[in-house]
Order: sequence, then structure tokens, then C-alpha cells
Amino acid sequence: MPKILIDILPARGHFHATLKMANLLKKSGYDVYYGSTLGLKAGIEKFGFPFILLPAVPVVSINFTNRAAKIKYFLDYLYDVLYPSASDKLKKNIEEFCASVSEIMPDLVLLDEQTSIKAFLYEKLDIPVILFQTKPDTRKIAGLPPFTSYSMPVSGILNAFLCGLLWQVKLLKYYLNKQSDRILSFGRDSFSLYVKVCNEYGIEIKKRIELARSFGIGVKGFPRLIISPAAFDFPHPEKESVFRIGPLTEIKREGQITLPRYLPLLVRLKEVRKSGDGFVVYCSLGTVTAGYKKKVRKFFLKMSRVARMNPGFLFILSTGKDFDINQLLPVPENLFVYEYVPQVDLLQYCHVMVTHGRMNSITECVFNAVPMLVYPLSPDWDQPGNSARVVYHGFGLRGRINKDSAKTISGKLNRIKSGYNFFKKNVTDMRDKFKKKNNSDEIIEIVNRIIAF
Repeated sequence: MPKILIDILPARGHFHATLKMANLLKKSGYDVYYGSTLGLKAGIEKFGFPFILLPAVPVVSINFTNRAAKIKYFLDYLYDVLYPSASDKLKKNIEEFCASVSEIMPDLVLLDEQTSIKAFLYEKLDIPVILFQTKPDTRKIAGLPPFTSYSMPVSGILNAFLCGLLWQVKLLKYYLNKQSDRILSFGRDSFSLYVKVCNEYGIEIKKRIELARSFGIGVKGFPRLIISPAAFDFPHPEKESVFRIGPLTEIKREGQITLPRYLPLLVRLKEVRKSGDGFVVYCSLGTVTAGYKKKVRKFFLKMSRVARMNPGFLFILSTGKDFDINQLLPVPENLFVYEYVPQVDLLQYCHVMVTHGRMNSITECVFNAVPMLVYPLSPDWDQPGNSARVVYHGFGLRGRINKDSAKTISGKLNRIKSGYNFFKKNVTDMRDKFKKKNNSDEIIEIVNRIIAF
């Protein structure tokens, strides 16, 4: 049977976003493998897919979350200047990478767009590559603002000017960051080293690099699958060789909401549902918050105050493992706090979710017809652009996580409550569009064509 390797960014959300696609391909007769770093091995194998370890090659998307990270980066490269070894390490990783891939020699690679510069290594092995991405197209598209922008398209001729200006600012910022990266690394930044090493292997990549994009470095000349639903995006003509196959999401109840530790919460949720006049607010900023501890702490403290300001609401807060829940003591009676909750199970009981705006959470909210209040945690990734699309389609509101006070957050939640029929109808309409596309097997036809070619 033909073999397909899904090479993903080492992030749990990227694995979950590809799971239905992998299952469809497996059911249609393909041998599907996953490749990534060791941290995802157990989770992937749990779902019945073979895993191959792929040594790291540069991802070349550096975001310093604090001064200490920047200093560490500088010192690491200072060490490499004094004791040259970076090029040798990269060569060794590339050789081990190619050896690992050659062990299974797939007929096709589905490559995570956030690690797309690895496409040239697969090309060197004569393996066809399709890029996939879990978010809307991050490349520069005429008439659309950058995906990291909070902006939405406006009507009329002013839109082209405003979007063009936003892109100029974005690309200038990227250029300055890249120069800073180069200076801090003494000209030995990961991308420059990668280009140098690839040249030694006879792989010319500079002319095929794409920089006009919302973040990171991309590549030209490869077809791409976009798992993020077209219905969620701003309307626009697609670029060449783009296939909008999303959402392709596995929305399955985990059954964990009935576990003993959630029993007090479940009792309250059922009471609210039975009464018919309660309002359940679920808040989570995701599971990856280690780089934003101060910001997260301030926001969770605000949410505790919001709960006190709205005693008729029921609040559930999922903090993640990087927050000490004791900082919220004393907890108001209408606030339940957990390090983790089974989100898909919980959403069926909720009226609104306060979210940081990653695509997986938004998709789960849409499938459960739950309006959203979006507070992007990171300005550098997809969260601002996702928040703009939530507002554009009318199934939620958004705010600024650093600027909005507890009073402002409370006001926005009450705006959603007072206009609930409007938001609920819009998110329900979007759910219908998602469901229709979610049952599509278009991915199989695309892969069949490319492998046959």
C-alpha cells in the first residue's frame, strides 16, 4: 500500500488538527505515518499511527517572549563562535533526518507549513510534498490584512491602501527582527546556516523562499492544503494550488466530564440547564502559557473579579499547568477552577467561551454553537487574525488582554448575553457550514491525483 508521512510541528494542537485527515487516508487504504520530535510519540501511537523520530532541522521562526530568552540566545551563539560546531550539528541532523525518512521511503509527505523549509530535503530524496496548514493562508493576499493583525477588511478603495500599509509595517518589523537575529547570532542564525549547509549538499533554496507572509519563512512551488475552514476566513480569491479541505475535525465527547473530580461542577451545570435562566461562562487561554505567565496571571485575577461582579453567572476557569490556582484564593462561590477540563465535553453546557483564539478552540466552539469572547494571548501568531474573523462573522466579541479591565470584560460578556440570539444564530449558521465540509473526502481525491502523477 502507498505510504504517507505526515510531518508535523511538535505541538499537540497540530496533531489534533490533522487527526481526521490521517484517519480518512488510513481508511482509504494508505499506510499513514507521523513524524516529529519525541514529545509527541506516545500521543500519536495512542491513536494507532506508527511514529518515526525526525531529528530537528531549523524551524527559523524565533519569538523572544522575554529578555532572558534573548540573552540565552546570544550566549548560545557566542559559545558556537568560540567553539564552532553549529554547522556540524546541523549537517548531522540533516543526515539523520534523511536516514529516518529513507527507512520508510514514503510515496508522499504532508508537511506542516510551519516547518516548510524541510520541503527541500524531501525534494532531494525525490519524495513529493504537499504543505498543509491549520490556519487560514498566512501569505500576503491582496485586500486582506496580515493574519497577525487585529484589522478587518473595509469596503471601498480605502481597503487596498490600509491593507498595503499594514503589510509594509509587518514586513519592516520582520526585516528588523531578522537583522537583530543575525547580529545576536554573529551572522550564524539558524536560517543562514541552513542555507549554507543546503548549498553544500547542492540544494539551492534562496530563490524559492517566501517572505511576504504573516510570520516565519515560507517556500514557493508546493501545493498546499488548508485545514482551517474557508467559511471562517474573510472572502477572497484563493492563490494557485490551494485546497481548502477544512475543518476536517474530530469532535468527539471524551466522557471525562463525569469523572468524580468534576461532579460538583456537573451538578451545578445540570441545575443551570434545568432552570433555563442561568448563564455559563467557560474561560481558557490554552495549555501553552509558560511564556506569558505575568499576562495570564493578571487576566485570571480579572476573571475572578468578573465572577464577583456577576453572581448570577456560573464561571469555569481552566488555568493550565503553568498557573498556581492558589493565587485566586478566596474563590467566589460562582467560580469553579481547574488546571484542566475536558473542553469538548464541557462546551455542550456553556453559553459563551472566553478564549485566546487558537483555531482548535474556535472550531470546537463552532461545532457546539457556543459564542465567544476572544482575548488573544500572543500578538505574533494567529490569535489576532482569528479574533478579527470571529467579530467579522458576528459570533462573538473580542478585547485586548492587557488593556481591558474587569469591568470592561464584564460589560462585553453582558453584551453577548443581551444579544445572545444574534450571536447564537450566527455561530449556528457557521456550524452548519462546518458540518457540511467536515464530511468531505476531498483530501483523498487530492492525494490520489498527486501520487498518480
